[in-house]
Amino acid sequence: MTYTIKLAEISELPLIQSFIDNHWKKGHALAKSTELIKFQHLNSINDNYNYIIALNNHTNEIDALLGFIPSYQYDKKLYENGDYWGAIWKVRSDVKNDEIKDIGIYLWSFLRQFENFQSWAAIGISKIAKKIYKLLDMRVGTLFQYYYANPFISNFQIAEHPIVPAILDTPQNCDFLIQEIDITKINGTVECCYKPAKTISYLINRYAKHPIYQYSFWGIFQNEKLVAIWTIRIIQVNQSKVIRLVDVLGKIEELPNLAFQIQTKLNEAKAEYIDFLNFGIDSNAIKRIGFEQLDFEGDSIIPNYFEPFEKKNVPIEFAYLANYPYTIFKADSDQDRPNIL
Repeated sequence: MTYTIKLAEISELPLIQSFIDNHWKKGHALAKSTELIKFQHLNSINDNYNYIIALNNHTNEIDALLGFIPSYQYDKKLYENGDYWGAIWKVRSDVKNDEIKDIGIYLWSFLRQFENFQSWAAIGISKIAKKIYKLLDMRVGTLFQYYYANPFISNFQIAEHPIVPAILDTPQNCDFLIQEIDITKINGTVECCYKPAKTISYLINRYAKHPIYQYSFWGIFQNEKLVAIWTIRIIQVNQSKVIRLVDVLGKIEELPNLAFQIQTKLNEAKAEYIDFLNFGIDSNAIKRIGFEQLDFEGDSIIPNYFEPFEKKNVPIEFAYLANYPYTIFKADSDQDRPNIL
C-alpha cells in the first residue's frame, strides 16, 4: 500500500500547512496562521486535527487531504448530532501512481465511517467537486442571496444599482425591536429551529471567540422577550461599509416586517446594505421581513468577495447529504474566514 489514510495528528500540522501552501494556494491564511488553523481545525474532543490525510508511506509527505469542520467543534454537546461541513479537499496533481486517482474518494469514505456521522455539506464548491458530489448522490444547489439597501445613502460605492426601499418613519410592528446584545450575558435560551443545530455556546465559541474577525450579535425582541439572534459582521471597503448577516438562531419564518428596525440599524452603522445568504429558509418569510432577493444576472450588484474585493455578483454553490430538511448560512463550513491576513 502506498498510503496510510488517517486523521492528522498534532505533530503533522507543519505537513498540513505546507501542503496547503504548496498545493492549494500560496500564502493561504490557514498556511500562514497557526492560530487560525487551530481555531478552525484543532478538534475540541480528540486532540487531532480535523483533516483526513493520505500519507505517502514512501515519501512521508501528504499527497491528499480532506479538511472538515464538525458542528461540535464549537459546542461539544452537538457531538451526537454528527453534522460535518467540508473545507479544503485536494489531491496533488504532481504525483503519479496507481492509487492516487481514487484517493480523494477514499478520504471521503473514511469520514463517512465516523461513528456519529449524520450529515455533510460542502459550500463554495468547484466545478470538479460538483461533478463528484453528484456522483455521490448529494443534492447540489446555489445559495440564495438577499439584501436590504440603506435608503439614507444616495451614492453607493460597494453595491451597484441596488433596489432601494422607501424611507420609513414608523415601525410596522411596534412589538419588535432589534438591538445589539452581549452574547455572553444572555439569560435563558433561544430555540434552535434549523438543522444542523446550533446553540448559544456555539455562537460564543464560533464567533465571539474568533481570533481574527470581529462579530456582533443583534437580538430580535418581541415585547422584550429575546426570540432570535442574528450574527453579523461589518466589512469596510475604503470609506464604505456593509453588514453581512452570517448566522441565525431562532425562526425566520415567525418574524414580521422589520424594515423600519433594519433601516435604523443600517443608518446607525452608516452601512450601505445588509445581505443574507442562505438555503433552506422560506423565501417568502425573508421577503416579508423586508429583504430583496438578488437576481445574480440582473443589474443590481451585491458583492460577495471582499478579500480581495471584487465588485460583482458571485453565486455560491453547495452540495449536501442529509436525511432531514437542511439549512445553510453564510458562515457555515469555512465560508466566513479570512483570506487575507
